[in-house]
Amino acid sequence: MATTSEIDVGMNAIAQRLYDQRQLMLKVKQNAGTASTALAAIPTDFGSVISAVQAFGTTDPYEASVKAKLAKLTTEFNALKTVADAVAAANLG
Repeated sequence: MATTSEIDVGMNAIAQRLYDQRQLMLKVKQNAGTASTALAAIPTDFGSVISAVQAFGTTDPYEASVKAKLAKLTTEFNALKTVADAVAAANLG
């Protein structure tokens, strides 16, 4: 059986670990907010490139390839933005 002092030290260790991990998660949340902002800027920052690719046809092999790549990047963007937004909005209270 543990002594009172051993229990107190153990309880303090538990509290410290919880505190340390909460601080880590707060940093994760902050970083997710930064990622969300950077991702949200892509349509504006690269609007002319996106518009040009969207106007491409599918008969030219290069244009078809780039258009397909944009579609894949758009899918990846949407998934990543959703996760970044969710993490940034997480309630760590």
